[in-house]
Amino acid sequence: MTDQQDDPAALSRRAWQEYHRGAFRAALAGFAAALDAGPDDYGAVHGSGRCRRMLGDYESAAADFSRAAVLRPGTAQPLCERGAIRILQHRYAEALADYIAAQRAEPDYPGLRSYVAELYLYTGRAAEALTLSRDALRDEPGNLMHEINIAHALLLLGRTTEALAAYSRLAASYHPGKERTGRELVLADLELMRAARIEPAGAALVPAALQQIR
Repeated sequence: MTDQQDDPAALSRRAWQEYHRGAFRAALAGFAAALDAGPDDYGAVHGSGRCRRMLGDYESAAADFSRAAVLRPGTAQPLCERGAIRILQHRYAEALADYIAAQRAEPDYPGLRSYVAELYLYTGRAAEALTLSRDALRDEPGNLMHEINIAHALLLLGRTTEALAAYSRLAASYHPGKERTGRELVLADLELMRAARIEPAGAALVPAALQQIR
């Protein structure tokens, strides 16, 4: 019987616990240990990519998600994750290719349209992002990422009053998968947009709006 200390699944579970409490370097070390014990552990490869993304090592994160895609061919998740990395690298054509491949693999993958909407936001297609996110929200009511993308699209379109009201409504919302509030997710998004030199008029008003919980 494999000792639990060397069991890839157990090591991976502990690494995910570190990840969810924000200890990304400790989590990355844990996933590395899991992969030493079981090189084909999908969860550990996926977790490693997530950690590297949070630590800003985008190229290594993309490599992890590429490896995860090989381990689970025909699965949308690693393709979506890699596409999100390509957006952060401003490699938008590659991101689009990943999302097209993800859609072919799993047309009904939850949240897929939020990834595509994000790409639209970064490439000057805010009106399309707004339409896509509103359509997606009708099919997936309560999806926080769709709601945040709607607020971002309104801000980029210059509909500042509507955008600020939307941000205010979402501030106290909580994303269980990401274990972060709407306020935290919005502020992180705006920081990433700023790094990509996307600074819509009214963006400076968003932090105050996020304090006015409705």
